[in-house]
Amino acid sequence: MSKPPKAQGEEPRSEPEVIPPGDAERETPRMRVFVERVYIGKPSLLGIILVILITGLLSAAMLVLLLGAFLFLLPLVVLFVTAVIVAGLLRAYFRAP
Repeated sequence: MSKPPKAQGEEPRSEPEVIPPGDAERETPRMRVFVERVYIGKPSLLGIILVILITGLLSAAMLVLLLGAFLFLLPLVVLFVTAVIVAGLLRAYFRAP
């Protein structure tokens, strides 16, 4: 198959870069990796107590939010169920001859 002829005035989009075999190793690396060691000491008694207290406070706050949402939605669910039961009874009442 032959390539279609280029239109006049159209230039190649980019020139390929040819790297000689010996130059590839001399170039600076494109990616650098920094490794740093982090030392963590043993937690003290005060640190352990603070972590436990903060965890407990966050758990209590989440429990209060969940119970609040439950107590807010409970009357709505009861109202909906009551409306469905009443609608079913009225439908049966008006259907009977």
